[in-house]
Amino acid sequence: MEELVSIIVPIYNLEKHINKCVLSIVNQTYKKIEIILVDDGSDEDESPRICDEWGKKDNRIKVIHKENGGLSSARNEGIKNSVGSYLMFIDGDDYIENDMVENLYKSVTENNAQIATCGFIYQTYVKQEIRHSKENYVVDSEEALRRLFACDDMSQAICDKIFKRELFDTIKFPEGKFHEDIGTLWKLIDKAERVSHINKCGYHYVQRKGSILHRKFTIEQLSLIEFREEIVKNVAEKYPNILNEAENIFIRTLINCIILCYRNNMQKKYKELKEKLKSYMPRVMKNPKMKLKIKIKSILILYFGGSRVFKK
Repeated sequence: MEELVSIIVPIYNLEKHINKCVLSIVNQTYKKIEIILVDDGSDEDESPRICDEWGKKDNRIKVIHKENGGLSSARNEGIKNSVGSYLMFIDGDDYIENDMVENLYKSVTENNAQIATCGFIYQTYVKQEIRHSKENYVVDSEEALRRLFACDDMSQAICDKIFKRELFDTIKFPEGKFHEDIGTLWKLIDKAERVSHINKCGYHYVQRKGSILHRKFTIEQLSLIEFREEIVKNVAEKYPNILNEAENIFIRTLINCIILCYRNNMQKKYKELKEKLKSYMPRVMKNPKMKLKIKIKSILILYFGGSRVFKK
C-alpha cells in the first residue's frame, strides 16, 4: 500500500521560478503526495499570489504564509504542517524529474531504509554537471556518513533525498544559520539504520544570481565551521573508524574560510580560525586521508599567511 509523501517547498521572492518548480512536483508519476508551499514572508514580488493560485488548482497543495524567518524556519514550519509518512524538501527555484518521488519511494521502502538518495544535476545558465554514483547501494549509517564526508557519490544537500518522518521527531533545521543542510543531514543519517542510493539523477539544482552560494561572504556563513567541527567531535566518539574522513572535510572547509576572512578583511575571525587550525595540526599531519597539498597549505597559513598564500 502506497504511503503519503509530504513535499515541502520554501519560497521567498521567487516569482520567476515557482511555476516550473511546482509543475515538476504536480506532474510526478507518484501521485500520493501532499505539497506544502511555505511562503516565507515574500515582500518583493508576486510569490504569495502565485502560491495561492496553485493552492486553488490542486487539492494536494497546501499554502502557508508566514513572517520571514529563513530557509530553516520555512522547512520546520512545513514539517509541522505535514502529515506524510515520508518527507522531501525541494527548494523553490529548483525542479525535479517527473519520476524522482516514485524512484526514491521505491528505494526507501523496498530496501527497508529510512533515507534514500539519488543523483542530481548541478546547472547554471550556461552549463550543467551531472553527479551520481555508478551503482545502486544500501549501506548502514556509518558507511553513509563516510561517503558523505568523502564526497564520493552522496551529496551534502537535503533536497535530493527522501526521509522517514520519524527521523525528524527529535531533529529540526537550525534556524538563523547558513549551511543548514550541513548541520542537519549528518544527524539524520546518524539516526537512520539504513540508507539507500539510486544511480539516477532526479534533482535539478539551479544556481542563479542572488542564491545563497552567490551572495557576498559574510561572517554569518562561518556557521559552516561550527557545523563541521560539531560533526568531528561526534564522529570521534561514535564512529572513530571514519574520523579521518570527517576531519579531512573539516580542515578543507576551515582553510577556505580562513582565506575568505583574509580576503574580506575580517581580521579578528581570521586570527581565531588560524588558532583553531593550529590546534588541529597534529591530527592534520597524521591523517592519511588528507592530501599533501592540504597539509602544505595548512603549514603555509600558520607560518606565513597573507598574500603569499592567499592569492586570488
